[in-house]
Amino acid sequence: MRNRLDLPVELEREIFEIAAKADIGTALRLAVVARRVQAWVEPIIYSQVVVAHAPDASQFQIQNTRTILAHRIRAQLHNSKNKKKDPLAHVPRFIRTIPLRSASFFARNVRRLYVGHLSEPELVTVLSACTGVAELGWCACTLSPPVAAALSALPLRRLAVDHTFAFDALPPAPLARLTHLDLAFHEVSYLPLLPPLQHLRALTHFSAAFGRAVPPPSWAAPVFDACPALRIVLFYSDQMYMEQISGLRPRHPDPRVVVMLPPVGDWTARWVHDAWPLAEEVVRERRTIAAAEKAAAALDL
Repeated sequence: MRNRLDLPVELEREIFEIAAKADIGTALRLAVVARRVQAWVEPIIYSQVVVAHAPDASQFQIQNTRTILAHRIRAQLHNSKNKKKDPLAHVPRFIRTIPLRSASFFARNVRRLYVGHLSEPELVTVLSACTGVAELGWCACTLSPPVAAALSALPLRRLAVDHTFAFDALPPAPLARLTHLDLAFHEVSYLPLLPPLQHLRALTHFSAAFGRAVPPPSWAAPVFDACPALRIVLFYSDQMYMEQISGLRPRHPDPRVVVMLPPVGDWTARWVHDAWPLAEEVVRERRTIAAAEKAAAALDL
């Protein structure tokens, strides 16, 4: 018989939690090790949840067509092997899991939620269960009155949405709590209207991801004017980035304006990939250089 290493429960739990946080696959495997381990790692597993339907090909750009076809081919092969179809197969797995847990489980554990291509009943179900969400990602969903009511009840601090999001359907209160706002306009060729900035008084981080449209330098001015707490305006744009590094576009005079390449990946990538630490480092470096140049100029006088 091998000797078993007995560890204090607190240390054992810390080891399992570190392993679960490092890799979601590991976390899923650890959840079936023992009941106590399941209780430790499940809050980590469910802290970030993606609930989405596969998009229609008509809603995606041409570069995604191959991926969509591959998904459909796999689905057809799966259905041909399983002649008896599950009547709930069209319902996202997470929604099917909600009735199997206590009413407080998802409210207590889900902190980052990303929804895409969901119907009104699906959105209301998810938002009503995950009432503790502080960060919400949104893609191609309709903000109907019942959905807006459920969304308004969330303690949101971060909101990442695409061009379909209807800001005017929300009351001012949830917008006033936001510290981070990310907008994506990948599929539009025109400069979009800004959201109701007068309500975003707590906003410190604002980003906009552009497709074919390229905003003028003046586009950042109303954002800074309306949001007194703002620390960074981050633009995601291939064209703006390439023009800036090649010298065709001068850097914005305000050091808080940062231009970066868009993250590579599907529609969830922009929210899963958090570029704010890197953007903050860019702004800190600019301020340090500016302070050093100012000090050097003062010495020369």
